[in-house]
Amino acid sequence: MNNSAEIFELALNLQRPWYIEKVEFILNEGIRELHIHINFERGFKFKQNEKESCVAYDTRERVWQHLNFFQHKCFLHARVPRVKTKDGKVKSQEVPWARKNSGFTLLFEAYVMLLIESEMPISKAAKLTSVYPQRIWNVFDYWITNAHSEDQPEDVTMLGFDETSTKKGHNYVTTMVDMSEKRVLYATKGKGGDTIEKKCFLFRVQASKHRAN
Repeated sequence: MNNSAEIFELALNLQRPWYIEKVEFILNEGIRELHIHINFERGFKFKQNEKESCVAYDTRERVWQHLNFFQHKCFLHARVPRVKTKDGKVKSQEVPWARKNSGFTLLFEAYVMLLIESEMPISKAAKLTSVYPQRIWNVFDYWITNAHSEDQPEDVTMLGFDETSTKKGHNYVTTMVDMSEKRVLYATKGKGGDTIEKKCFLFRVQASKHRAN
């Protein structure tokens, strides 16, 4: 292994069976990009559960956008193994640097969410990372939905509602607030009793689901 590959393995915290096969700079429309190619040990058995481990059935080439390397856009490439389990099912092996069905690494998504949490508009975050705004919205929606699903609404003892308008018109937004913890539980378009009744119904449904689990 050359020094650059070893340094990037440490930076990405790659663990067995993953290793960096090569690192290269590529000119793309006159712009230099860093491309890191990751591979896995031949014959490695990927653990599926406590009793079963499987070798790769085949592989699929995947690419993820990573954090910029100084001013250069950076991409990770990997042959993602698919395994065939004892029951005949073929499944793609998850990789440690990215979530399933994402075109970005986890570190890239963490950086994007940090920008948004710092009150940076989506359009500006997209421009800063050279990504289409809709892809940034997809990252935002995934993590917000994930956090919302893990919330525990049954602990709420006091609710409050607030209505606010946007763009100096009749575009109203109603928020449901946990008054004790001072956190927003829900936000939705509209105002008035019907909107509040709908939110209360959804709140009761979600609380019931958490109690059932």
